[in-house]
Amino acid sequence: MGLYRQKRSKVWWMSYSFRGCQVRKSTGTTSKKIADTIYYKVQTQIAEGSYLESTRGKNKTFVDMAERYLKEVTPDKKPNTQRDDKFYAKTLTKFFGKFYLNEITPDLITQYVLKRKKKVGPSSINRELAFLSASFNKAFKLWGWSRGNPVCTIKREKERKRVKYFSDTEFQKIFENLTEWVRPLVLLAKNTGLRKANVVSLRWSEVNLKDRLVILEGEVMKNSECLGVPLNDTAWKVIKGQMRVRQLQSPYVFCKKNGEPYTGWGVYQAFKKGCVDAGYPDFRFHDLRHDFCSKLVQSGIDLYTVKELAGHRDITTTQRYAHLNRGRLKEAVSVLK
Repeated sequence: MGLYRQKRSKVWWMSYSFRGCQVRKSTGTTSKKIADTIYYKVQTQIAEGSYLESTRGKNKTFVDMAERYLKEVTPDKKPNTQRDDKFYAKTLTKFFGKFYLNEITPDLITQYVLKRKKKVGPSSINRELAFLSASFNKAFKLWGWSRGNPVCTIKREKERKRVKYFSDTEFQKIFENLTEWVRPLVLLAKNTGLRKANVVSLRWSEVNLKDRLVILEGEVMKNSECLGVPLNDTAWKVIKGQMRVRQLQSPYVFCKKNGEPYTGWGVYQAFKKGCVDAGYPDFRFHDLRHDFCSKLVQSGIDLYTVKELAGHRDITTTQRYAHLNRGRLKEAVSVLK
């Protein structure tokens, strides 16, 4: 912190801490005496709480911020996350689009949360807030468009960790109500535990039929770690079945007649429709992954093996299924007299 000169410049610059961030700013003068006066005035205003740093983004709106974030930050993310960012930006724009950044306050964000609670669950709200916060961090720390991040003071919604699996009867009824094209995707998801995004975008290059394996590189995984999933008989037959209808020009295991892959949203809707038509509207596609983990634990498979098969980053995620191993729990309490 203090005054300094940059190389090949006679103008004095000052460095100081403001609201937890390091600020480097030109004093606009070559006079050390005047620069000292400016610097100590800033220090005094910060100490008294009266300092308001001017911002280059005083006329910037939420739309400006979101568009720049999508242009500069989002392209470096994984394809699935890029799609999510675009969706969150579109959703947030419907509410914040007309506001300048200095008008987006914690109170306004709270109003947004209350409105969204009427339509979506806690996890959706938290992810939208995460995108909003990440955008403001760039606007504040990097672009100089904002004097702070108003999302920092907003308490995140409490998410209920969902563990939902299918009885044989439930799944059979749902499967019978599914449209034909989505059935193989559903069977593969249920028998491998793969996330929807990984099933939808599965490529032939990621399938080893000889060794009965699906091998996914870290770049397509949520946790950025490579995953190898063995194929049981059902999953293996699904892949073999896809070979008979394979579109030679397409790299995707599941695709339309033109070789293009199905969309995640399209798969979600097709599965959801089958659930609703079968009389089980509370189920969703991700429950196929929960079903995979739950059935393994119920069959006595240890949690660390389930963790590896599901591709969880750490064991704490897998532990939500621990209570399903009733045999182990009964055996534990049997030692008591």
